[in-house]
Amino acid sequence: MSEVKKSKNTWLWGALLFVILLLIDMVTKIVADAYFDPKDAFVEIIPGYLEWGLVYNPGMAFSMGADAPAPAKIALVVGTAVLFVLFAIYFLKIDPRRTWVRVSLVFIVAGGVGNLVDRAYCLLQPYVDGIPATFVGVRDMVRLKIFMFDFGVCNFADFFIVGGAIALMVSILFFDAGAMFPLTEKYKALSKEYEEREEQKQIEKQEKAKARAMQKAEERQEETKEE
Repeated sequence: MSEVKKSKNTWLWGALLFVILLLIDMVTKIVADAYFDPKDAFVEIIPGYLEWGLVYNPGMAFSMGADAPAPAKIALVVGTAVLFVLFAIYFLKIDPRRTWVRVSLVFIVAGGVGNLVDRAYCLLQPYVDGIPATFVGVRDMVRLKIFMFDFGVCNFADFFIVGGAIALMVSILFFDAGAMFPLTEKYKALSKEYEEREEQKQIEKQEKAKARAMQKAEERQEETKEE
């Protein structure tokens, strides 16, 4: 398979996964917004572990920055957008064999864009008599409790971001070209290949430095002769 075809296939599956994750996040937010009210109590789905309801989070994770002024929130939206564009570009440039890293990036970007849509809309939505026409923050609807620890209320975009970040850390440790402790033959071979490539780059860099030094030495000798 040619490199061009590989690159195209990579872009297609990444885009498909991104769209699926974004749709899951958007649909669950729309459903929660349509059938629940922030004033209502949460409904138990799995008693003691999982509840479903609706809250509006005007800030970031755990409501950080909820009282920040509008310019700060606009800067957050713009900065987040730029960051995820960079992630997307990195996804397209990274070696297709680094599967774990690539999948992790898609999850992180999809989650970030899902919440970015809510934040951007909250800033741009129409106001009626000084009151927002629709929701007033990122829509969160899932309260998760594990081993008596309450993770607070979040949404599927948050799950994607956290899951992607964890997968990225795991890949860096065990399932990547530069993994600290590669577990499979595929990543052991890939790690070795990358190490050899880095060594070759260092050798080439040293050779270029020597060549430049020799060239400068010759130029000095020529200047000395002319004097």
